[in-house]
Amino acid sequence: MKRFLLLFLGAVALLRSQAQDTPLKKYEIAPADFEHVYLDMVARNPCRLTTSDNGQYIGQTDEESLIYGYGAYMNNDGSQRIGQYRNGKFMFGITVNNESAIVGSNDFYATYSLTTGRLEYIFKANEKQLIDGKGMYDYAFVSMNYKNGDRYVGEIYRGKRHGYGIYYYANGDYWYGQYRNDVRYGFGALFTTDNRLFIGQWNMEDTSRLITVRSK
Repeated sequence: MKRFLLLFLGAVALLRSQAQDTPLKKYEIAPADFEHVYLDMVARNPCRLTTSDNGQYIGQTDEESLIYGYGAYMNNDGSQRIGQYRNGKFMFGITVNNESAIVGSNDFYATYSLTTGRLEYIFKANEKQLIDGKGMYDYAFVSMNYKNGDRYVGEIYRGKRHGYGIYYYANGDYWYGQYRNDVRYGFGALFTTDNRLFIGQWNMEDTSRLITVRSK
């Protein structure tokens, strides 16, 4: 009986630890099939550099010059928004202003404080869901500098790059996309200093299948 009780208590403790380790759902992540459909839709959209009174956009546009595809918009006030666009409207990605970093879509996103780096709240179903307890410290939005001059700005989970981020290379190029357990994962875009764009499903060992977006 005593042995059974110990086993039972051990199982309960394991379940509790697994429950605590369940990642927060901070935003919707599109299935790989949906991402492939998106790539098929935007693959032929050219990359262009557009400057306006409010800022500068580098990324894809459709035949009517509407922002459509992967792109990065830099406002004159220093804020920026990088990710995926459709018909001139932002769909999903990272928005950074003077106070916060916001990751997700327009109606389901995580908000981090740039002062502390901590996850402050998740916006979902038209309301803010505050983060309490241990989850406040597991997630963060940080800037990580490397000895070779590269820099990562984005989400981490328990100290590792995990979530969406921007990787700035020392040569001026930068990559936007997703990480899992410190490894680049899934779909993303590489922006180069000569205003070229490469999009696709990334694999650290094979970039031969990336789509080179034509410039316009």
